[in-house]
Amino acid sequence: MRPSIRSSLSFAPLAVAAGLALVAGCGPKAVFGLTSDDNNADQLGKALAGRTLAKAPAPANSLGKPLVLAVVAGSPKKLVAYDAAAGATLWSVDADVQSRVAVAGPLVVAREAGKVVVRDVATGAQKGAIAVDGELVGATTDGEQVYVTYQRQSEQKPVWTLAAFGPDGSQRWKNDAPGALGAPAAQGGLVYSPFLTQWLAILDARSGAQLTRIRGIDEEISFVRTTSDGAWFGSKAGIFRLDVRAASGRRAASTYGAAKLPKQLASATYDRDAFDPVQAGYSAFDRKRVLWRGTTATAGDDGGPLAFAGDVIAVHFFRFVFGLSPAGDLRWAYSQPRVELVASTHAGTVVMAIASDGSVISLDPATGALRSSGKLAGSGQVLGATFDCDGWTPAGDGEPANSVAALVAIARDRDARFDEIKQYAVASLAALEGPDVAKDLLAIVQDARTPLKLRENVVELLVGRKDPAGLPALIAALEPRYDFIAGSQPAAIAAVARAIGALGDRELSASQRSQAVAALAAQADDPATPAGDRLELTRAMVAVGQGAERAGLRRQLLMYRADPAFAGEKDLLAVIATAVAAGGAEDREALRYVAEDPRTQGAVADAVKAALK
Repeated sequence: MRPSIRSSLSFAPLAVAAGLALVAGCGPKAVFGLTSDDNNADQLGKALAGRTLAKAPAPANSLGKPLVLAVVAGSPKKLVAYDAAAGATLWSVDADVQSRVAVAGPLVVAREAGKVVVRDVATGAQKGAIAVDGELVGATTDGEQVYVTYQRQSEQKPVWTLAAFGPDGSQRWKNDAPGALGAPAAQGGLVYSPFLTQWLAILDARSGAQLTRIRGIDEEISFVRTTSDGAWFGSKAGIFRLDVRAASGRRAASTYGAAKLPKQLASATYDRDAFDPVQAGYSAFDRKRVLWRGTTATAGDDGGPLAFAGDVIAVHFFRFVFGLSPAGDLRWAYSQPRVELVASTHAGTVVMAIASDGSVISLDPATGALRSSGKLAGSGQVLGATFDCDGWTPAGDGEPANSVAALVAIARDRDARFDEIKQYAVASLAALEGPDVAKDLLAIVQDARTPLKLRENVVELLVGRKDPAGLPALIAALEPRYDFIAGSQPAAIAAVARAIGALGDRELSASQRSQAVAALAAQADDPATPAGDRLELTRAMVAVGQGAERAGLRRQLLMYRADPAFAGEKDLLAVIATAVAAGGAEDREALRYVAEDPRTQGAVADAVKAALK
C-alpha cells in the first residue's frame, strides 16, 4: 500500500514547505519535479489550444456507439460491452478484471490478472498486454496509446511512475516521480496527472514532456475527469474547469463551482479519488456519487463561476437518484426497484446507471423521467461499469419521474443503511403539495415496521405541513374502530389528531370543520380509545372546531361528571372545561350546574370552577 500523503501536506504555507522537504531527496526532478513554472497562463493556454476535442458531444470509442463496459462476477469474471442505443450486448469475454475499465478510439483497457490488457472495442479480442511492476494507481487510453500510473518500492523508497505504451504493450515513454501520482486522464494529445494532491501536471502525450502545471493554492487536487467537450479537476470540495483561468490556482479567479448538498447526501463525491488504491477499481465509493456536467457556455478568460448544465445535478446514493438544483433543492427522485445501482454517470443529455442485476437505465436530468431501460444478457452480478455515452439521446421523452412514489419507497425501505436517506426522503416528501402526500406520510407513520426515530420525525413533518388538502386523508385515518373479534384497530390516533388540530388556523369551510370534529369525536367516544389518545383527539376538536365542538364536549361533561375514571383524566378535564367556558350563556350555565351538582366528582368540579374564573 502507498504511504498516506494527506497527513503530511496541507495548504498552509509552512505545512506545504514541510511536506516538500520530506520528499525532496526521493529522486530526480525529471518531469515531476518539486519546483516548476507553475500556474503559467500563457503555457496553459498554448497547451489547451493544441488539444483536440470532439466537434460535438459524442462517445469516445471509434464505433460511435453509447457503450457500457461492465464487469460481471463469476468464475471466470466477464467483461461485457453493452450498446445502450440498441439495448443489446455487443460482446462478452472472460476477463479477470481487477481495475476500472477505460475506453477510447478502438481500445478498451483494464488490469487483468496482474497485467494491463488492451482489447479491441469492436470484438473484445485482446490486442496486447502490459506488465505492471508495482501497485496499479490507474490506467487510461486516448485511443492511440495506453497510459499507466503505478507505484513500486526502489532502494527502500517509494517511486511512482507514469508510462505510455502502444496498443501492443510496447513502452513509448516513462516518467518517475518522487511523490504520489494519481490516476491519469488522457484527451486529444494531452495527458493529465495529479501529483501530490497539490499539482495537476499536463504532459504531451507523444513525448511525455511536461507542457505546464497547475498548483492548487486554496484547494487540493484529487481527481481529474475528461468529457468529450472539456476537462475538469478538483476535490471533494468542488470542481474547476480546465481552462486558462485555472492557471490562477485559486477558486475565486477560476471557473469553479460546487453544489450545496443536503447533509444526508453530503458524503457523495464529485469523482473518484485518484490517489486511493481502493478506487482504482470499482467499489462502494461508486454508489455515492454527485453526477454533474459543467457547461462550457462561459468559456474563456473572462468567464464566471462554473455553471452546471441545465442548472441541475443528480446524486446517486445506492438504489436512489435525486435530482437537485445546485442550491440543494429537490427537483425529482428515482428509486431503483429491489437492487442497488452500482455505477453511474452524467452523460450530458442523460444520467445513466447500471444495477447489480445488469439493468441499465437512463434518466432525464431535468425531470428524472426514465428515458430508456435495458439489461445485459445472461446472469451474474455486475460489480461495476464504465460509461462511454457522451451526447447520446434516447428516443422518446419518457414519463416524468413520480417523485412522491419514489420518496415513499425510499422512506419505507427496510435497509438499515439508509436511515439518514429516509429522513431526507420524508422531509422532501413533506415539502411537496397535494392530497396524496398526507396519505403517504400517514402510511409511513401507521406502518409498525417504521423505525421509531423515523416515525417521530414523520409525525412532526405531518403536523407541520398544515395542508388542508390532506384533511380527507386524516379523517379517513380515524374511521377504523377497535374490533377485538376482527383483530383490527386504528393506528397512530394521536398523530392524526395532532395533524388535524394543526389545521385550526387554516382556512377551512364550516363543512370541513364539522366533518373533522365529527370524526375526532367518534374516535374519542370509543371506550377502547386510550386516555392519551382521547386527550389529543379533544385538543384537536377544540383547535379545529372553532366552537362547533362545544355542544359535544358539554354533553360529555354532563354525562360523565360522576364517573371516577373520567375524573382521573385531569388534563382532559381542563381542556374540555376551558373550551366549554369559552362559549355562550348556555355553555356557562351548564358548567355552573356541573360544578354545583353534589354527584359531580371533586376533580371534575374543580376543573369546571377553574375554567369559570
